[in-house]
Amino acid sequence: MRASLKFHPRLEALEDRLAPGGGDVLPAAAHLRGYSLTDMARETAQFLTSGTDPSRYPNTPFQILYQDPARETDTFNPATGGLVARGINEFTVKPGTPFYVPLAYSDDSPPIVGGTFPTIPQAAADYMFSHDLNGLGNLQIVVDGQATSIGAAYAAGPTHTPPLLDGGGSHIITVGAFLTPLSPGVHTVTISGEFSGVGFQQTSGLAFVDFASTYTITVQPH
Repeated sequence: MRASLKFHPRLEALEDRLAPGGGDVLPAAAHLRGYSLTDMARETAQFLTSGTDPSRYPNTPFQILYQDPARETDTFNPATGGLVARGINEFTVKPGTPFYVPLAYSDDSPPIVGGTFPTIPQAAADYMFSHDLNGLGNLQIVVDGQATSIGAAYAAGPTHTPPLLDGGGSHIITVGAFLTPLSPGVHTVTISGEFSGVGFQQTSGLAFVDFASTYTITVQPH
């Protein structure tokens, strides 16, 4: 068996290729401020599974982008059997602040999609994106009108967590991405995607969940 070397680009090595306005989606293997996407899946696990309760917001070097639970709207369509979920939030940050953007997650709190939760990282992408399981699709991050598709490489986990707040599980897989700091001014970041896998349908009783959140970010002047 041949050993493989994993390349983990850091922000400093990417600076020459970043757009002047910032807000670039970093490669999935990138480490930012010493954190990997798997580290952030663990750090945000209780926060996300609490429904983004502000008291559970983790202490990290990033501004985490998340929807305001008080302003989330969920609309069920009986004709399609699907749910349309929309969220918004606003953030004000200092110059030079990087961002972590969670798009979707699945964990081992019951009921478990597919009945068995993955135990190794190599199975995480299939668990999240396979049509037989969660069936994530059409995932993207749009920063000031510039869209980036988010694929299977961004599935981080499974990582062990403190007891999760959506049913007491202890492992989570999160699809998320790092964004580089934005330039001073007002910016818009939108995330969107869909759950429509067979396992997801059987577990949730829904044909699909179409989700999107829009974040308005004000970066203070220097």
